[in-house]
Amino acid sequence: MNFRVVIFSGIMTALVGVMVGLALAYISQRELRKNVIVVGGASLGFVLGATSSMVMQQKQDNADDYDQ
Repeated sequence: MNFRVVIFSGIMTALVGVMVGLALAYISQRELRKNVIVVGGASLGFVLGATSSMVMQQKQDNADDYDQ
């Protein structure tokens, strides 16, 4: 498993999560909870991106193992 790809995918998805969190904080006008929303979006984005990358790599490895 290529951990560089996993970390990169997690970071890129975390950046998307930060942007969504900032937009959500701006739309809801909750300036006091802005930090919590942004950190939550970033951590959720990182977890989803890294997990997605690991699942795709595992599927590719399985396909390569069973390919004849």
